[in-house]
Amino acid sequence: MTALAKQIAFYKRKTPKKVMASIPLPYFAPGSELPQPLPSHDEITSLAAQAKDDYSSRTTLRIGPFFIKYGQNVNLIEGQNMLFVRSHTAVLVPRVYAIYTDLKTNVNYIIMEYIDGNTLGFEWGLLSEKQKERIARQLRCYMDDLRAIPSPGYYGSIGRRGLLDGIFWTGDDGYPDISGPFENEGEFNDAMWKKYVYSSLPPAKADFYRDAFPVVLRDHGPSFTHGDFQRKNIMIRRIPLTQQERSPMDDQGSLDEETFVLTVIDWEFAGWYPSYWDFALALTACGRWGDDWHVWVRKILDPFLNEFVWMQMLRNELWS
Repeated sequence: MTALAKQIAFYKRKTPKKVMASIPLPYFAPGSELPQPLPSHDEITSLAAQAKDDYSSRTTLRIGPFFIKYGQNVNLIEGQNMLFVRSHTAVLVPRVYAIYTDLKTNVNYIIMEYIDGNTLGFEWGLLSEKQKERIARQLRCYMDDLRAIPSPGYYGSIGRRGLLDGIFWTGDDGYPDISGPFENEGEFNDAMWKKYVYSSLPPAKADFYRDAFPVVLRDHGPSFTHGDFQRKNIMIRRIPLTQQERSPMDDQGSLDEETFVLTVIDWEFAGWYPSYWDFALALTACGRWGDDWHVWVRKILDPFLNEFVWMQMLRNELWS
């Protein structure tokens, strides 16, 4: 068994027959799962004060093997999503050790495993075609594993809550017909053109989207979705292979003397979206398409080219 296979086997969890509900909060992992005792809340706040962190936003801090995300704008659903994915798939995600809110300050905390390595975005230009192919195959397995999670029958976050993608965000106004959850794809589509109206954009174009979406965006069941599939959200760690682990064909090239462990991070926006969602956003995030990443996105995710064009147009207008 290769080093990569051992790593995946270590993380792998058997998929339950029934999808679990959201994890009750506050959450603290059993002591047996901790690499060392959790840092105390006083220790965290003391280090944050030294760094003069702004609790009103999202801030991160590392303490030994722990990576801490905190702030009033940190959504604890992210930690619940990671626990959910680890319990239902073999996708590598950071272990989550604690999820809680300081009720005195209304600051949210997610304490998770620190992931060593670089982002795939940093490493991409250093990889050979053969290495990219291996990485794409592994990411394809991850995405297929997410899609295999049984649908709960709605579009929304775990625990039948609203979605956190910016298209569905209305601040503190609280419009459930925009934020969700949604019982069907028609309600999901309606939320997007209603967000267009909410954002004070041209009513005539909103009417166009209202008429077009039922025609061009249909028959997409709810699939569990990462929601922000970009190279910056994939951590890569190089693992040297032993002589016994290398195949005979690998001996002639140094590029084949290592394999990779890929960990997917930043699960805040994850939830049940239409099946095209990850692909459409991943291509939109290619920006100016300055390299070949878009080619590999079409291998990692099932392509939804029509849906991508509509989502790109809508997002560009919402945030231009």
